Amino acid sequence: MKLTNKIPLLISVPLIVCFIVLGVANYSSSKSNAISYSAEGKKHMLDFALKYVDSFFDSRLSFMDKFAELVKDYDIEFDETSIKREIDELHSVSGLMALFYVDAQTGKTIYKAGEKSQILPDFDGRTRPWYKEAIEHKSADVAEEIYIDIQTKEVVATVFAPVFRNNRLVGVVGGDLSFAELKKNILSIKYSPTNAIFAYDKNHKFILQENAELELKKHDVIGIVDKLYIAAKNRKATNIKPVEYVYNGVPKIAVCSTYNKLNWTFCTTNEYSDYDASLKELIKDNLLMFLVSLVAILALLILLIRRSLEPIKLIQKGLREVFALVNHERDTANKIDVKTKDEFGEMAKAINENIEKTVK
Repeated sequence: MKLTNKIPLLISVPLIVCFIVLGVANYSSSKSNAISYSAEGKKHMLDFALKYVDSFFDSRLSFMDKFAELVKDYDIEFDETSIKREIDELHSVSGLMALFYVDAQTGKTIYKAGEKSQILPDFDGRTRPWYKEAIEHKSADVAEEIYIDIQTKEVVATVFAPVFRNNRLVGVVGGDLSFAELKKNILSIKYSPTNAIFAYDKNHKFILQENAELELKKHDVIGIVDKLYIAAKNRKATNIKPVEYVYNGVPKIAVCSTYNKLNWTFCTTNEYSDYDASLKELIKDNLLMFLVSLVAILALLILLIRRSLEPIKLIQKGLREVFALVNHERDTANKIDVKTKDEFGEMAKAINENIEKTVK
């Protein structure tokens, strides 16, 4: 193989290796950037979702406070008729599945979910967990117990507010709040094709989930996500730390945030496959750029190397004439016309000197 071809070939090997290393590094960096930008987007989406959750509950709790204010103005004695009238009038505008009032003295509970309010027979509302929470919190709030309504099969929470008259507890007002609207609006937010939002409570039960069959049930994936999320929080990182996990054999990435008012954790998640299209496009672009650059560089190298090695042909010709002269095959030899100031020039000068001596 000619030296003018051998040198570019030898140079092309490390050049190709260098391009491959740079390509892999660029792909890894681009993938990391894509995940980082996606995490930023999911974080903003999660912030928006939590603000909506705030608004969703705040409006209901504000209603409970006003409901409690209305009820407290009645006589100290249990005024069943007046309270029934208020519940009947407010139920249609409350946005709640049911409204009720529990008298602190007797435990009687006036309840409305259908056409008319009624006193529930053989039922003492004071035994319910939300009643005890109302006394403990001393303000409107959402009950910790989230349950699935038997009739509607929807996830339901109880919102409540204590009723005080002259700093004395006289009762508790409350209502059953369906999560159907909350779920519809939250889960409709999509950042990417496989993106979804879910929420779980401190007992690792799904509060919101696209799959209704998993709601209010524990799942192993919650434990995995929560453990990784807590570890990321404990690192006190200033930037967003995505949580990477596997669900049903599919690699996923999530960004989570705690909703402190209810001690829930909301996560927005998506599959890694969402990045495949952009990453494949990146690989194709990098490969094309690599091939074009390699061809251009090699072509330039071959041109420069061949021009740089042109004196070799003259030196080869000169050496043949010298050897022919030494072997008495000819009487004279032409001097090598190489005037470069490099090794080739030095070689030509030395040969020319020896030609003169040999001729003499």
